[in-house]
Amino acid sequence: MVDQFLGQVIAGKYLIEAFMRQTDLGPMFRGRHVIVDRPVTVKLLHPQLAADEAAVKTFEFEARAEARVVHPNVLNITDVGADGLGMHYVIYEPAAGTTLQTLMATAEHGLDVERAVRLVRHAADGLAAAHEQNLLHGRVSPLTILVDEASGDTVKVFDFASRVNTSNTGRDARYVAPEILDGAEGDTRSDVYSLGVILYELLAGRPPFDSPDETEIRRLHAEEPPPPLSAFGKDLPANLEAVILKALAMDPEMRHQSVIEFKNELEAIAGSRSAAAAATTAGKPDIWKTAFIVIVGISLLSAVLIYATYTKQTDPTTQLQPDANGQPVQPLNPATGSQEETLANLPPNAAEMLSNSNMALPPGTLPGGDGYNPWASGGTPPPGAPPQTYVSPGGQVITIDPNNPSQFMPTEGGIILVPIPANANTAKPTPTPKTPSANANAAPTPATPADRSAPKPSPTPAARQTPAPEGSPSKPAANKPDEEQ
Repeated sequence: MVDQFLGQVIAGKYLIEAFMRQTDLGPMFRGRHVIVDRPVTVKLLHPQLAADEAAVKTFEFEARAEARVVHPNVLNITDVGADGLGMHYVIYEPAAGTTLQTLMATAEHGLDVERAVRLVRHAADGLAAAHEQNLLHGRVSPLTILVDEASGDTVKVFDFASRVNTSNTGRDARYVAPEILDGAEGDTRSDVYSLGVILYELLAGRPPFDSPDETEIRRLHAEEPPPPLSAFGKDLPANLEAVILKALAMDPEMRHQSVIEFKNELEAIAGSRSAAAAATTAGKPDIWKTAFIVIVGISLLSAVLIYATYTKQTDPTTQLQPDANGQPVQPLNPATGSQEETLANLPPNAAEMLSNSNMALPPGTLPGGDGYNPWASGGTPPPGAPPQTYVSPGGQVITIDPNNPSQFMPTEGGIILVPIPANANTAKPTPTPKTPSANANAAPTPATPADRSAPKPSPTPAARQTPAPEGSPSKPAANKPDEEQ
C-alpha cells in the first residue's frame, strides 16, 4: 500500500525515499528536499481519507499542535501543506539515527542501566515540552523514539496522536496505558506509563506484559504483576525498580503525576549512582602506585640498615681491651688442701723467692694466692699428707700428724693457724711466746733482711694447744721488740 508513494515527489520538492511507520492518519517516510538537497521526514494523509473532511481537519489540527512544540528532544515540524494533486503533507526535520526498537534489537540482554535511564530521561524532556502545549502523545513506544548514536544518543520523540482520533492504528498495546486500552481518552499520566514500560524493557530485554493480543494485555494488567527486574540479572541502583513499578501502576492516581516528576526521580537515582561510583573510584587504591611506593620504601630501609651496619661494625681489637683496674677471679672449688700440699713440697728457697718477688702481698694474705684457709673451719689434712707445722700469730708452733688427725683449735680470740712448709734444712728461731694481741687476725710482721741472714735454730715441736675454756677473757698481745719489726 505504501509502496505507491516511494520515489514520488510531493509538492514538487519532497522526494519519498523510505518507509518509516504507519500512523493513525497515514504513513511516514524518510525523504529529501530536492531543491536544497537535505534530508527530511515526510508524513502523508492517506489518499482514502483525503475526501473525508473530518480526517483532513484532524490531520491539520495535529500538525498545528506539533508545530508549537520546539524542543531538541522532539522531531520538529518545518512545513505543512497540500500539493495540486490533493496530497496533504507535514514535513519534519531529518529523522537521524534509528528507532529505539532497532537499538534494543541489537542489545541481546538489554542496555546498561546508565544508558537506559539517560535515554528515557531525554524522552521525558520532549514529552514534557509537548504537554506544556497541551499535546498528548498517547502511544509512546520504542517505534516513536529516534536515537542518533552518531550525535551522542540524541533522542527525538515523534508521531503524536490526535485526541479526536479513536482509531487503534499505529499503536502497540504493550506500551499503551490501561485506561486508554479501556477506551478512556487518557492524560499526561498515560505517557508516564508508556515511559515506565520502555525503561523496563530497556533493562530486562522484554516488556513487563508481553502479548500481541490487547485483551490478554488487559488481563495481565489486572491479574499479574510484572516480573521483578532482579530476575533478569541486572545490577540496579537502589530504588530504581520501585520508581519503575510506580510508573506502571494500574491506577493513574498511583503513578507519577507528570513526566517531569518521573524524570526528576530518575535523575536523583542517576546522581546518587554517579556519586557512589566516583567515591568508589576515588577510594580504590592504585595497585601500581601502591607497589611502587612499597618498593621505594623497602629500598630506602635496606640502604639505611646497610649504612648503619657498615658504620657501626664491632672491632674486637678495640672493643675487648683488658681492664687495668680489674681483679683476677679465683674459681670457687671445694677445699681439698692441694694448694697447701704444693706449698709444702716447694724447694727450700721458695719462701725467699716469694719474699723477693716484686708482687706486693697485702698484710694477712694466706699462702696459696687466694687468701683462703681451707682448714680454718675445722677440717683435717688429707690422708697420707706429710706432717705439717703451723705457727700461730703469737709465735707458738703446732705440728699435726696426718696419721692421728684432729680438729683444729677453734678461732677463740681470733687465732688462725697458718700452715707453713716443714723443712728440716731450714733453721728457724724459736719464737718467743707472746700474748695474743687484740687484733689476732693481723698477719705477723715480716722479718728484716738482717734477720734472714742470721742462723735460725730448728723449731722446737710444741705441744698441741688446748682450747681455752669458753668465757675466758682474751689477753692483750705485747708489742714485739723493735728488731723484729
